[in-house]
Amino acid sequence: MSNQSDKIQLGSTQSSFKTVDNVNGTIAAGAVVHSKSDGTYTVAIADGVAIGVSLGRDLSDIGRTAVVRRGTGVPIRLTAAFDPTVGTQVNISDTTGLAIASGAGATAVNAVYATGRVGGTGVNNGLDEDGNAVGVAIIDFPGGL
Repeated sequence: MSNQSDKIQLGSTQSSFKTVDNVNGTIAAGAVVHSKSDGTYTVAIADGVAIGVSLGRDLSDIGRTAVVRRGTGVPIRLTAAFDPTVGTQVNISDTTGLAIASGAGATAVNAVYATGRVGGTGVNNGLDEDGNAVGVAIIDFPGGL
């Protein structure tokens, strides 16, 4: 995949202020990761506490995922048609780990939106690991989720 400077590449951050860990399992970049009691990781909130935002699978394809545990300028995937407001609290879908509007099926985390939807309302201006266009915003969570 070639570089597209007008897109946000999931799996990267816009700031060097971050704490990154490497965990077992493969979780798509831009989703919130939860730690299960058995030592595995998932996107479902019912499985455990939120630990950070996935930067995506290990480039060596060894079944591991990089996770930002705290940081600024971290891209997060948005659910379809959701356009966040800068400075508001981030809510996460209880089942997909993607950013969503507050309400039923969403849980607030200790993060705020540094940007709205990158590119504007309805624009999918982010790229996932496979080069697919996805909706993305930038969040800050310097103290962790």
